[in-house]
Amino acid sequence: MKRILPAIAVCLLLAMNVYSNTQVVNVSGFSFTPANFTINLGDTVKWVLGSSIHTSTSTTIPAGAAPWNFTGTTGIYIPTKTGVYNYKCTPHESMGMVAKFTVVSGCPTASAHISAASATTFCSGGSAQLNSTVSANITAYQWKKNGNNIANATTPTFVAKTTGSYTLMVTNNCGNTATSNAIAVTVNPLPAATVTPSGTVNICTGSSVKLQANTGTGLTYQWTKNGVNIAGATMSSFTATTAANYRVVVTRTSTGCKKTSAATKVTVTQCITDTKLPDNGIKLFPNPSSGDFHISIPIYNNQYSLSVFDGNGNAVSNNKSISKEFSFGGELRPGMYMIQIKKGNAIVFEEKIIKE
Repeated sequence: MKRILPAIAVCLLLAMNVYSNTQVVNVSGFSFTPANFTINLGDTVKWVLGSSIHTSTSTTIPAGAAPWNFTGTTGIYIPTKTGVYNYKCTPHESMGMVAKFTVVSGCPTASAHISAASATTFCSGGSAQLNSTVSANITAYQWKKNGNNIANATTPTFVAKTTGSYTLMVTNNCGNTATSNAIAVTVNPLPAATVTPSGTVNICTGSSVKLQANTGTGLTYQWTKNGVNIAGATMSSFTATTAANYRVVVTRTSTGCKKTSAATKVTVTQCITDTKLPDNGIKLFPNPSSGDFHISIPIYNNQYSLSVFDGNGNAVSNNKSISKEFSFGGELRPGMYMIQIKKGNAIVFEEKIIKE
């Protein structure tokens, strides 16, 4: 039995040596770096002092531990007792050049597991909070996306807003690290949502304007009037007859992601026909035309103005004062347009024109 015990002790010492590590302490200016760390019993501490102006001298150490005083450029120490080891640079102690390290009988491994507090597949603009469950004595956190560090993501939780595979790496007070399981986050884009015509559209009392949403495969629609859903208005177009702000909510059926368009404002004007003008009193010619269009107004005063609208109802030119004999349209691109002639605020002439 007496022969067996020494053999066991030798094996333990050999095992400790095989798994031992060396903690290097450097000198930076008048500081030890790192100034505070934890190692296992059997590990080695190596000071790189750089020059003879610095020392590593033990002060308060565990009972039974051997003191040290290194004055050269390097020094090596193997602790034999667990506990806290305090030391100093003797010439520069007054400048705060002191440090310590802790020796433990065995440093536990680190571990980390992450989970999502909500769905990890969501629409653009949403997010998923990732929480962590970690082992004891964790001193550092680093979130990663697709294996790369996320800047400033060093807390136990993280809010993910973009598509990727997220993990968490943790470090405990012994310097042991662990990487968590991965959580995949998928962010689906919002569909486009536009209305034509856009902006402000003016119509006469009793008339209407067709509002057209963007189209595409797998889209559904809901039109709103002043922010309230219009019952049954679920097609890609809607005909507005009253003044209001109209929007369309476009939803992509495959993801459920939806977007609301900007408002098209429809205004309604009481359009009055000038009964003083004879039928066909105002003449427009030629139509179609590849050059200018000409307007002739037999009964004229200086209150007449001309507005030109494109096929979507958008004003190309607006409230241009015109003379009794007036030419316009040379600058128009080929296509169909609508013109309005007003006398004061009353619309007295409307006609479609074709520019060739």
